[in-house]
Amino acid sequence: MLKWDASSDPRVVGYRVYYGTSSRAYQQAKGKGIDSASATTYVVKGLQSGQTYYFAVTEYDATGNESDFSAEVTKITQ
Repeated sequence: MLKWDASSDPRVVGYRVYYGTSSRAYQQAKGKGIDSASATTYVVKGLQSGQTYYFAVTEYDATGNESDFSAEVTKITQ
C-alpha cells in the first residue's frame, strides 16, 4: 500500500499515482496517473512478483493543474 501525507494547500482536491519499472519512466503519461481522488493511500494491483517498481504521486486542483512528481519510492514486489 502506498501512503503519503495530505497536502496543506487548500486548493488541492486530489492525487494521482504513477508507477513503472524504471526510475522516472512511469507507465502513465503525466496527467493520466491513477486517480486516488482525495485519498492519501492507494493499493496498486496486478504488479509482477519479484519486479522492482518505482512510484510517485502528484496533487491536482479543481481546474486540473497538476504538481510536479513527488519524491520517488521503490519497492520490490513479493
